Amino acid sequence: MTKISCGIIIGALILGLGISINRQSVNSKINDEKSEYLSVTNEDGIVLETDDPYFIEKQEGYEYPEPFTITYHSSITNTDRHAMIFLPADFSEDKEYPVLYLLHGLGGSHRTWHNKSADVIMQNMYYFEDVPEVIVVCANSDVNEEEDTEDLPFNEILAAYDLTGKDLVENLMPYINSHYPVKEGRDNTAIAGNSMGGRNTLYTAFTYPELFGYVGAFSSAVVVPDSKYYRMTPILDDLSLPDNIESFNLIMLAVGKSDDVCGDITYKLHDILIDKGIEHIFYDTEGGHQNTVWQNALYNFSKKLFK
Repeated sequence: MTKISCGIIIGALILGLGISINRQSVNSKINDEKSEYLSVTNEDGIVLETDDPYFIEKQEGYEYPEPFTITYHSSITNTDRHAMIFLPADFSEDKEYPVLYLLHGLGGSHRTWHNKSADVIMQNMYYFEDVPEVIVVCANSDVNEEEDTEDLPFNEILAAYDLTGKDLVENLMPYINSHYPVKEGRDNTAIAGNSMGGRNTLYTAFTYPELFGYVGAFSSAVVVPDSKYYRMTPILDDLSLPDNIESFNLIMLAVGKSDDVCGDITYKLHDILIDKGIEHIFYDTEGGHQNTVWQNALYNFSKKLFK
């Protein structure tokens, strides 16, 4: 064996040992943080803490794939539209994965949840929280020919956003199902979103309950009639399920206690679901209409997915 070969082998061993030591150190730190979280976990297993925790940070020694944009054709706008995809770090065409569709709020795009570190959160959930590997699809709710609602009158913005569910079900989902190795069926399909994305999440889930088993609405905008929020037309008459579907596997509602944008909408939704006898999880946490609340909500939501 040459000196060069020996050097390469020794270098590889040292590098491998270094990664192993780094991972042990990272895991020890994370285990300490997780133990600390348990002290503020409620009876539903929800972590109420919203300070920047480990799960929004890339941890040393672990792989975090770069999200990418896909293009699909929409029969609704008769144009090509875009979505962002997060694949698991060890993605393989030989495996099948459940899917989470993420919807953004007003003024956002298919890139918005990436800007909230959702890709890092979901990868960390697999690494450290025993959440199954998931394909995440971030839709764009600017459902018009321009794929842009900036500077439009509010009623036109609302009209474009309210086509999100229809475009997702009729165009984006079929594209994902035909281009990626996904597990189909409501037990393998989740949808979640914040603010306007929460509104469209609930609309999509209750309109197509045969397709979605897991539902997360974070700081939702108006969904059902409420005269207090007259500027925004309700998108559903009521929250109800057909006779052949008793419930979802999970509905989670989350909101910041000092949210002064969507007010008490999530609290009202919570009351409606109680009145309807629809099992769900509700929690509120410190914070307003802001990213830390939604990152915390995605963390708690993902912990309960596909189990």
